[in-house]
Amino acid sequence: MRYTITSQQFDYLRRERHIEFEAFFSKEEAEALKTLLDTARANNATGRDLERGNFPLIKALKLSRLAQAASALFHQKQMKVAFTQYYPPYKSIDALNDLTSVSETLGCALLNLSPAPLPDFAYLPIEMGDVGFYENEFPIDFTDLERPVLLIAFATKKARYKLQEKDPHTHLLKKIGYGFGDILAEETHPLILK
Repeated sequence: MRYTITSQQFDYLRRERHIEFEAFFSKEEAEALKTLLDTARANNATGRDLERGNFPLIKALKLSRLAQAASALFHQKQMKVAFTQYYPPYKSIDALNDLTSVSETLGCALLNLSPAPLPDFAYLPIEMGDVGFYENEFPIDFTDLERPVLLIAFATKKARYKLQEKDPHTHLLKKIGYGFGDILAEETHPLILK
């Protein structure tokens, strides 16, 4: 079943540059995804791109209503997962565009997987299963997000690897053969089709 975004939701994102959805995932769905992520994070302490080489997570990201909603909200028939970050390491208020070493970003989703509500920060998803979508220039408050949240950044299919000093993982893609300026391949950055 496809997830449908209304014209009012699309217009709200264009106007406000963010939108939040309550109970986007049921508690059971969120707990299942959290279990997959916790298991993958046990082998990758950085929490970056845990889906790489992990078919259940790739499937969850590529086929989920989250990807369908992002495709509709960011008005892209094709887009890539630029990166995913479980437990974002950022400690500032910054826009995605200022934190990522991937060019051509469109925006991101922040999925709350914390059993306890997040602090009541403006624009953040509060309850487990809630999700927020943010355009790439919208400042997000990461200062107190030391809880299980999943950040998924989306980019155009022409996205490239770039140096970004504020990205704590800016050099991770070098370890899998990328150089600055390289177009991100679908094998490492899945393509999402609308």
